[in-house]
Amino acid sequence: MATRSNIAIVNQDKSISSIYCHWDGYPEYVGKMLLNHYNNVGIVNELLDLGNLSQLCEKLYSDNNSHTFDKPEPGVCVAYGRERGEKDQEAIVFEDLGEFEDSASNSWADYQYLFDNGKWSYRNVNNTLGWRELTPAVCK
Repeated sequence: MATRSNIAIVNQDKSISSIYCHWDGYPEYVGKMLLNHYNNVGIVNELLDLGNLSQLCEKLYSDNNSHTFDKPEPGVCVAYGRERGEKDQEAIVFEDLGEFEDSASNSWADYQYLFDNGKWSYRNVNNTLGWRELTPAVCK
């Protein structure tokens, strides 16, 4: 069964851009990937430009043309739009944090990740702990 997540960034105007990720949304996988490979505004925006993901991996792009949805190149993100040609897979922009948090129920997300001011935070949408800093200790 999938552990779904939302990956998002706070924009300059305080709106929030977010994509959906289907697999392995728990901090020990998606959280760890974000901390280790997506840790500046430029690369986070490139990730969001891929749109909704089947799986987050350490690389955004393939080194060759053999990367497909059914036969992904190891270590390369698998995006619904790019690899399967699905329409309407672009990032969604939310007006504010409250609207982003409310969206979790529509995407069946278990976790939400938010990049803001150079740091990642996360929340488990199924408990009341709220937003917490994403750290290497959390991702073990």
